[in-house]
Amino acid sequence: MIQDKSINYDLNMDEKYRVYASMSFAILLLGVGMPLWWHTTTVPRVMLPYTGIDELSQLDIRITTKITVAALSVNRAELLAREIKQTFANADIAKLMQVLSEWILHDKSLALTKNTLAEPTLYNLDEENRRRFPASLTYDVLITLVNPDPEKQKVIWDLKTVTKEYMQPFLDELSVLSNFSIKSQWLYLLPLDVNPRRIPDSSPSRRHFALRESILPQLVTPLEKKLASQVSLHPCINLVVYMVPCDNAPLHIYTHSGHRSRVDSNMEAFLSPRWGGVVLINPPLEVCENAREDEMVTIIPEETAIVGTLLAQLRLLLGIPETKSINGVTVVPLVGLKSRDWEIDSLLRYRTVEQLTSAKLTLQSLARLLKEISNIVITDVVGTRIKTALELVYESAEHLRRGNLEYSFVLSKEAFIISEAAFLIQHFWHFFTFQKIKSEYNFKLI
Repeated sequence: MIQDKSINYDLNMDEKYRVYASMSFAILLLGVGMPLWWHTTTVPRVMLPYTGIDELSQLDIRITTKITVAALSVNRAELLAREIKQTFANADIAKLMQVLSEWILHDKSLALTKNTLAEPTLYNLDEENRRRFPASLTYDVLITLVNPDPEKQKVIWDLKTVTKEYMQPFLDELSVLSNFSIKSQWLYLLPLDVNPRRIPDSSPSRRHFALRESILPQLVTPLEKKLASQVSLHPCINLVVYMVPCDNAPLHIYTHSGHRSRVDSNMEAFLSPRWGGVVLINPPLEVCENAREDEMVTIIPEETAIVGTLLAQLRLLLGIPETKSINGVTVVPLVGLKSRDWEIDSLLRYRTVEQLTSAKLTLQSLARLLKEISNIVITDVVGTRIKTALELVYESAEHLRRGNLEYSFVLSKEAFIISEAAFLIQHFWHFFTFQKIKSEYNFKLI
């Protein structure tokens, strides 16, 4: 009897301990486990200004241009201002509008730049935009002199000095736009990858060689393989000077209509959009005629003509177009290597509109992505960059409307940089990949 009571007592105690253990486990699970699970599995997402980003679609980019008259005295400034007003008052208003539109503001090209970035399937780039390099913080400029036959011709040219004394000062004037790194190199034993056509003529050599304009892109391919410009971290502007050997000289480019692109010139040149320019230098005719068989000839390039052509190509590739002829209007010739102030202002407007539009599209794409995929982590760093870029876009557009072009350009550049950094930040994509894998794993478990 006593033994039965002891057994019942032990059973009651075991039952009570099991209840206590179950209650303790439940309390531990609900009080510690659930909060810990919730904390470790919650996707951190910083609040973003989605409303402000959506309103970017209605952002109206207006450009105000200021005209400043600088003089040594107030009287002189007032006199100049009166003369300018009188000149404009007596001028043909249609011609003034044409000068402002085609030479200074480039309003049609600006509008096309903006529309093409926003809706690339509806708009096609014009010649200027197709040729111009896209916006970048840094450009590499690579000047290459090619001697395809060093055993038969010797080229005497101080390429390093030319680069330093002519090209560098020109690029320094554009330092407000981007950083430029300029380099030079020599290449040997690099013949043309095409066979020019031999054409008889009445010259002393009784012939010349012709390259059709349609095959010029084929010349770029072998050059690009040897230039090593593709290893650059930044967009590379290639400027190539090709010394034509006597065996293939004189070499001339023929247009689609069958005429020579340059008449009475010892030099030919062409551009490859968003890649660079090539200058073909023919040796002097008398040098090739007086050369004996298997004798090396010495070529001294005409420095002024070559540098002028390279600078003209560089201007076009950077976005400074050639001024179209307008009857009754003349342009003051360039002094030295400097660009005109209104040409630099035109570039600033191009870059500002391009960078503002790119930053706006990047923010909108990023906002759509974050809305559609709920398990993407939005860290404080990404959130801060998105908010900062959005503020800079609105601030830059406001300064552009007020006519503060240079400051607006600086703000647009910062907005462009920060928006790209927010989209491509390494940790952002790291967390995205991790969350994607985790969600797929949880789905399989369920």
